[in-house]
Amino acid sequence: MKQIDFLKNNLIAHRGVYNLKIPENSILSFTKAIDKNYIIELDIHILSDDSIVVFHDYNLNRLLSVNKIIETLSYAQLSKYKLDKKYLIPTLEQVIHIVNGKVPLLIEVKCVDKNIKFMEKLVELLDNYDGEFAIQSSNTFVIEWLNKNRKNYVIGLIVFNKINLNLINRYLKKIDFLTASKKILPLKSKKMVLGWTIRTKEELEKYRDKCDNLICENIL
Repeated sequence: MKQIDFLKNNLIAHRGVYNLKIPENSILSFTKAIDKNYIIELDIHILSDDSIVVFHDYNLNRLLSVNKIIETLSYAQLSKYKLDKKYLIPTLEQVIHIVNGKVPLLIEVKCVDKNIKFMEKLVELLDNYDGEFAIQSSNTFVIEWLNKNRKNYVIGLIVFNKINLNLINRYLKKIDFLTASKKILPLKSKKMVLGWTIRTKEELEKYRDKCDNLICENIL
């Protein structure tokens, strides 16, 4: 039986611990989360050269003021742009080397299609990682692929609203936990439920007892 209680060991830091001086999903944001012993939530994309990088958006515009789709770039091309003009966007390999099992990882696969190469490259990195980690996605292809090819992985489905709830029954046997928007909490389920995204101390108190753990930002 899979051990998934590590997802409840402490609050989950959404894209690390970041603020106006520390960029989200940066090495610095992750080291700050490690210092506080928080579980780290992060987002990953695959690039045109099959590198896997840690970045939330599909477009670089919000964080880098460049109107480019991240997955169309190679890592060499992406490295020309820096977060806050000084921090490189990290690869997943760099992040897991730095985290090195100190705290658990909650990895969101940002994938809009059925990208088998992405999944193969991801498990190639994670199969030899000794730290605790879980994979989550709103893309049901990711759930299906992991359930077929890596049953030993801890797998989660992200649900945004009540429209998504019909997915739960269909995939309940293929997942270990649910990550649900705070808008649909409390969510009754036989599976562990993580709530997101909590942005104030008032929300932390409001939702703390409505699920098994919370994904928080800017209040940690």
